[in-house]
Amino acid sequence: MDRFNTFRISIEAYYLANKRDLPWRKKVPIPYEVWLSEIILQQTRVAQGTPYYNKIRAAFPTIEALAHAEEDKLLALWTGLGYYNRARNLQKGARQILADFNGKLPENYSDLLKITGIGPYTAAAIASICFKEKIGVVDGNVYRVLSRYFGITTPTNSTAGQKEFQAVANECIQQTKEPDVYNQGIMEFGALHCTPKKPNCMYCSLSTTCHAFNSGTVTELPVKLKKGKRTKETLHFGVVLSEQRVALTKRGTESIWAGLYEFPQLTEAPEHGQLLSEPKVHKLSHKELHCSFWEVSEAEISGDFNFYTKEEALELGMPIIIADFVTNMP
Repeated sequence: MDRFNTFRISIEAYYLANKRDLPWRKKVPIPYEVWLSEIILQQTRVAQGTPYYNKIRAAFPTIEALAHAEEDKLLALWTGLGYYNRARNLQKGARQILADFNGKLPENYSDLLKITGIGPYTAAAIASICFKEKIGVVDGNVYRVLSRYFGITTPTNSTAGQKEFQAVANECIQQTKEPDVYNQGIMEFGALHCTPKKPNCMYCSLSTTCHAFNSGTVTELPVKLKKGKRTKETLHFGVVLSEQRVALTKRGTESIWAGLYEFPQLTEAPEHGQLLSEPKVHKLSHKELHCSFWEVSEAEISGDFNFYTKEEALELGMPIIIADFVTNMP
């Protein structure tokens, strides 16, 4: 038996014995639910993402409901997940499915790639889980497992690495009769067993044939090219209260937090404004934001803004640092 097949059989056995009970995992998968879960989990751990999945699925139970949803309502439910373009592209994809695919997700990998917001990983996940197509998934967990087991040292965030890992993932899945089991299995194995830190190598069915375990390189794999450090940015927000309402403005579409609501920004700290809390640090993938909230008068803010009650504000899409502040307002 070749090494790819040995690996695949062990992964499938692991999944059948250890798979978590998750709301989108059903005996007969519902493509919309799988798609929604995969988009949410792209940048989010399962434990954090599952409550979001449940409330978004409840609010928009069908592709049609998602397509016709108010964007502000969708973004409000998304608040805290970050990477808000995922939500916008999800809705664009839903509208495209209604227009071009009769309201149903395409049933093959190549057509799934035509949908806005669905890239190779998501297309492979949907195609294999829902339609039994033999396309290997490659996400962070899969990079780690394949790198360690097969001894792949090509950086995962390089073009060459992405091609190499996809080729290996496709090779592993070819001989299976259950591509859904294998693909979910390798993601589950990476999430629960072959973890970034302290993987459970001593109780691993693959340890005897794992390159990293046998060469002592578990902590060195996978290899990833280092990115530049986050840049630091200071933001001053003007909090204007009037008759138990607060002023909020909607950001444009070409910046971080695009299309989300926030307090009007000030060009600098006001001379006489009252600081409402200690400055808060909010880390994005590429920036470290140091945010201060000042109580100011309406005359001290500029631009377009409207006043909202606390309850109305919490129905809008806001960055989590703004939503947390509004939630804690009296």
